[in-house]
Amino acid sequence: MNLQRARYLIALSDHGSFTRAAANVHVAQSALSQQIKVLERELGVPLVDRRGPQFTFTEAGKVAVREARFLIGCADRAVERIRLAARGVDGELRIAYTRSWAGGAVADLVSTYRRLYPGVEVVVHRGTSAQTVDLVRTGAVDIAVVRPPLDEDDRELPLIVLDTEPILVAVPVDHPFGGRATLELGDLVDVPVVFWPEANAPGMYLRTLDQLWPNGAPSIVRFEADDEQVLHAVSDGVGIAPIPQGRARMLRIPGVHLCEIAGEQPTLDVAVTYRPDNPNPALAPFVALAERERSSTTV
Repeated sequence: MNLQRARYLIALSDHGSFTRAAANVHVAQSALSQQIKVLERELGVPLVDRRGPQFTFTEAGKVAVREARFLIGCADRAVERIRLAARGVDGELRIAYTRSWAGGAVADLVSTYRRLYPGVEVVVHRGTSAQTVDLVRTGAVDIAVVRPPLDEDDRELPLIVLDTEPILVAVPVDHPFGGRATLELGDLVDVPVVFWPEANAPGMYLRTLDQLWPNGAPSIVRFEADDEQVLHAVSDGVGIAPIPQGRARMLRIPGVHLCEIAGEQPTLDVAVTYRPDNPNPALAPFVALAERERSSTTV
């Protein structure tokens, strides 16, 4: 049943006459009658009982009318969704979050986007900062939430910085630092450190080293895959560890005490990145919201 014949069948049902139905769909009565016969041959069943002075629908015909209405409704909705998707108010937006992200301005941005564009399905992926950038570069996602700076090979991608948070130092509760609220940078020298692999987020890794150990490399005794495992290693007494404030407070691992750095606090940024040549219409409204959010936070 093609859409045109479905419309003819609905018109016949709505107007109760071949003459009036033909006028409604702007064809000759003979053409309408012929198309109904073609539909009957396609389906292999009679839809209209033509005996007597006025036609009636057969039981199969009544079902065909209901299905035709459903078919036309689906087609009309599909056309509308396609048009909305072309304007960026329907469709799909794929976002990849870095594991070290813990809400804040980006979460607010996504919530605002969902509210303004309820027809767009937001599909979430997760990974390391490096993995999320790879997903953007290959087109697997539209937006990546990352920890700048990006790797040198990815610096052609635009960055919209949305948030900045302090780096804290996680220490075991029974460590000599366990009763202190703040630490000096000098306190971190020659102390066993638990870290995440540089490959997870090269820019974030180097930025953390530069701020916390400006005069030399830390004494790294273990690498762990992510923040949660890093904090569990700290809880086990393996060493101390740098950790973004939001992530540390969200995880709340028992046996871990959090210290701030005295004086000028080290910080990490949270940003979103994307490919400017991405053709997804749902991306442009998100980028516009992100730019507006950046402007409001820098005023």
